Amino acid sequence: MIIYGGIDIGGTSIKIGFVDKAGTILCKDLMPVGKITAYNDFIEQLGNKTNNLLETLDNKDAIIGFGVGCPGRIDVATGKVIWLRGKLEYMENRYIGPDLASVFGKPVICDNDVNAMVLGETYFGKAKGSRNVIGLTFGTGIGGAIIINGQVLRGKHFSAGHFGFMSHDPNGESHVCGNAGAAEVHASHSGIVDKVNNALLAGIETSVVKNYDPYDFGFKNIYIAAHKGDDFAKSVVTRLEEEITVLITNLIFAFDPDTVLIGGGLLKADNEIVARITNSIKKRINLIPEKEIKLDKMSSYEEAGILGGAALVITELN
Repeated sequence: MIIYGGIDIGGTSIKIGFVDKAGTILCKDLMPVGKITAYNDFIEQLGNKTNNLLETLDNKDAIIGFGVGCPGRIDVATGKVIWLRGKLEYMENRYIGPDLASVFGKPVICDNDVNAMVLGETYFGKAKGSRNVIGLTFGTGIGGAIIINGQVLRGKHFSAGHFGFMSHDPNGESHVCGNAGAAEVHASHSGIVDKVNNALLAGIETSVVKNYDPYDFGFKNIYIAAHKGDDFAKSVVTRLEEEITVLITNLIFAFDPDTVLIGGGLLKADNEIVARITNSIKKRINLIPEKEIKLDKMSSYEEAGILGGAALVITELN
């Protein structure tokens, strides 16, 4: 029997699990990281939590390695976190791969979290059997991954897949990436919060600003208001879905994937989002038969990262 370790690092928690060759998660656990502020503490606590879970397996000697999905730009060859912002910034310029390998006594492959997640989908999930897959996650920002011939396309600087930084409007609003009019300005959680803040400053009449809390507001709130007929919310939702439509249409023209997978907090806002976007995309593409333009929701967020870690081990260690 062969077992893979899968670890999915997030800003608030880490998902840890062990996976067999068929993609069955044998056991899993969750580790909060919100109170951790130092890298050494992070490694120590993650090591302890993972080793404790390991002890629940009857055949722990069957583990051949660990795959770790981590936010930011990751040098897969060295296991170094090149660039990372936010709550986990203490990991930047650290060699998380080798450091965890010394704790586990097994090889560790570390890659960007969305790369790992989408790779996992091609081995075990919604894109199983597909060779060319594009994945996008819509959350605080827009994450992305590109699978070509079954392999992750990472780019020279390990920054391929930053779809949210792509622009549809050369004269649009400025963005931290430097590219004016970036898709994230309109099609991310942070972009929506900015729009609501601007509406407040401008005195726009909208039900959205009633009891508004920028720390507890997201896609679902704006969709609820739009469904109730709020004109401002409807305009935000329309622009958001237009941006997503254009972004994915461009990616289909660029990569001609077998399928496109969508994930992130956006999917919890409205069950029909993917269906509407798919129909809008089909209206923009005459080059490919409509029935061959395929979009789907990613698998369970609770499991996709763990399976992605297992897929990293399969592709990089084998």
